Amino acid sequence: MHIFILEDNKYRMVKFRRELIGHKIDHAETVEQGTSLVVANKYDLLFLDHDLGGEEMVDSSKGSTGYKLAEFIASFTPNKETPCVVHSCNPAGSANIVRVLPHAVKIPFISLDITSVAKWVEKCQ
Repeated sequence: MHIFILEDNKYRMVKFRRELIGHKIDHAETVEQGTSLVVANKYDLLFLDHDLGGEEMVDSSKGSTGYKLAEFIASFTPNKETPCVVHSCNPAGSANIVRVLPHAVKIPFISLDITSVAKWVEKCQ
């Protein structure tokens, strides 16, 4: 599977990479990096964090959030129908992402069993 991950936390990325061995992973830490990747590639699965830049409980109207990338994905990319896991612990931010990407599911990172999610998506394809 070709997987896109928007995540700014290095610890979380270690876990993602460890649990998704064997899959091609494109990783972005910022909305700007993510925008370039989601335009240039078609993914099998997206993982989106909401709060970036080391901040927590950020308002979605702020420019550098996963919500802003989700809006872009929904409007301008080949990934608007790609299965998506919103792994943010920010409940309001996660809800906003699901509002613009209705096929997305919310699973806070603390509860995320990445391997199970990847297997579920493989079965859905």
